[in-house]
Amino acid sequence: MIKSESYRGREQTYIKHKLLAAYLERLFMIIGLFQPVIRYVDCFSGPWKEKDETLQDTSIGISLEIMKKCRDGIIKMGKTVSFQALFIEKDKAGFEKLKDHLIKIKSPGIELSARQGDFFELRDEILSWCGERDFAFFFIDPTGWKKVVEISTLAPLLKRPNSEFLINFMYDFLLRTHTQDSFQEDMREIFGETPKTMDMTSKQREKFLIDLYRSRLKQIAPSIGGKPRVAHVPILYPLRDRSFYHLVYLTRHPRGIVVFMEESEKLDFVQRQVREQAKKNNRERKTGQLEFSFYNDVNPETQVDLKDVKAYWLSKLSLQPRSFGIKQLADMIEETGWFESDFQTAFKELTEDGVVANLDDKTNRRRKRFVHFDAAHSSGEQLMRLQS
Repeated sequence: MIKSESYRGREQTYIKHKLLAAYLERLFMIIGLFQPVIRYVDCFSGPWKEKDETLQDTSIGISLEIMKKCRDGIIKMGKTVSFQALFIEKDKAGFEKLKDHLIKIKSPGIELSARQGDFFELRDEILSWCGERDFAFFFIDPTGWKKVVEISTLAPLLKRPNSEFLINFMYDFLLRTHTQDSFQEDMREIFGETPKTMDMTSKQREKFLIDLYRSRLKQIAPSIGGKPRVAHVPILYPLRDRSFYHLVYLTRHPRGIVVFMEESEKLDFVQRQVREQAKKNNRERKTGQLEFSFYNDVNPETQVDLKDVKAYWLSKLSLQPRSFGIKQLADMIEETGWFESDFQTAFKELTEDGVVANLDDKTNRRRKRFVHFDAAHSSGEQLMRLQS
């Protein structure tokens, strides 16, 4: 159980760990039904700033708890799966704490390993440990970025089939350095080019940089097992209204994108609450005056203009019926970064305006999901425009 009180002063880590736990649970439960071995690699495991002696406020404790929970759940479903986990840590003191913690853990079906050293130097050893066949999930969450997020650094791992990645893309630092002359060679290693963002607004600049990085990741990852797909979610500073970093997720399965964004949407309100509480605590510390909180009044961090979503829908639909399933939903999410609920709400309004129709909705009584993208074994439903 992730306890928010253990994250006072590092609220952004709380959100990151909540997303990691939520997505890993859904991922492991899906993969574990079809593959006998799941490998998990924490490339920068720490522990660093933990406040819980059991390390439940670290990626180490969180991932181990999810592995145990999922293995038990999969066994109850009549399947068997084993987990192999590898934890990497460069710092000697951190590694000793990590090693001591892992020695104490005895859990059937879960084998734990640890390596001390630099992630960059250990890449070949990591790949050798993973082997060639088992599914592997790489969590890449460094405190810096040098020899970490560059495409040349990640390329050996990205080229491994049957793998997924969650990468901490240190956006705020790169935002401040990408125009500086002394960092231009580094920027070319990360983005494949020197980003030109001089005439862009802050929102345009953020979208441009993250989209450029996503594109580079997909160029390197092979299409074995499906074309590479990349989604992302911003994690904001607790006290400032700007992105601290982006969690960038790479998979080769369209359902992976859909599930990742479903979990991201669930945490959207949590992030708003956590940031509001952090701001409240900061104000109270400065003024010495207690405040009351009304979380139901917390505004969204970002609001999608439904006019844009409706226009996007109309660009995808035609007068001829077309199936919209999980693959198409994943394409739409990748292209826009919007949540499924945004597409559902916009489609509802277009239907009410008599502009579009779902030919498979025979009842017209749906209240939340106006398009069942997962219907017909994920082939979806037949949608069309009614007006040219």
